[in-house]
Amino acid sequence: MANAVRVMIVDDHASFSESLRDVLSRRPGIVVTGTAATVADAERLVDESLPDVVLMDEELPDGSGIQAGAHILARHPNIAIVILTGGTIADDLLDAVEAGACGYLLKTTGVTDIAEAVTRAASGEMLIPAATLMELLRRKSDRDRARTADARVAASLTPREREVLRRMASARDTAGIAEDIGVSHHTARSYVQSVMEKLGTHTRLAAVLRAQELGLLS
Repeated sequence: MANAVRVMIVDDHASFSESLRDVLSRRPGIVVTGTAATVADAERLVDESLPDVVLMDEELPDGSGIQAGAHILARHPNIAIVILTGGTIADDLLDAVEAGACGYLLKTTGVTDIAEAVTRAASGEMLIPAATLMELLRRKSDRDRARTADARVAASLTPREREVLRRMASARDTAGIAEDIGVSHHTARSYVQSVMEKLGTHTRLAAVLRAQELGLLS
């Protein structure tokens, strides 16, 4: 069919996937190029059929549909990725948009609306309501500020404090830390206190957990 929108469906629920394929295949101007149930199959089939739009479940048996969408876009930036979600607006919708998805659809969306959304996505439109977009922008601003703050915290730790932090993560007490790094008990305690203050925590366990969140223990 000339100028038809080519769509691939990626969802591990066979009944949903096949039902969606059947109804979309009957819509004028839409051709379903295939279905996939895993990240691996999706990426392989996209490379083979080069659809215009990929309807991607947000979670698949072998990984994240959001990450799969990002991988696909890295190779085929002109494909429109639409995330399918079974709930309300997913908490990770911001991750999906930052990964390059043009929007999302609830699996409960009516067939006519899904067909319209596919056509809109193929033409380059965003499938995100204005109110949701504003909320995403607010979340992105909050996340960016948090990442900046995290980077500052990580940069504020001295090499010796990072060394102390690693020993805290190994459950070494103050005496053990002092022995390991060759300082007095008082100095080791000062290092531990400084680490906790810089990480914004009041206990050693909380400091270790916070350090793990910031990727300081990898």
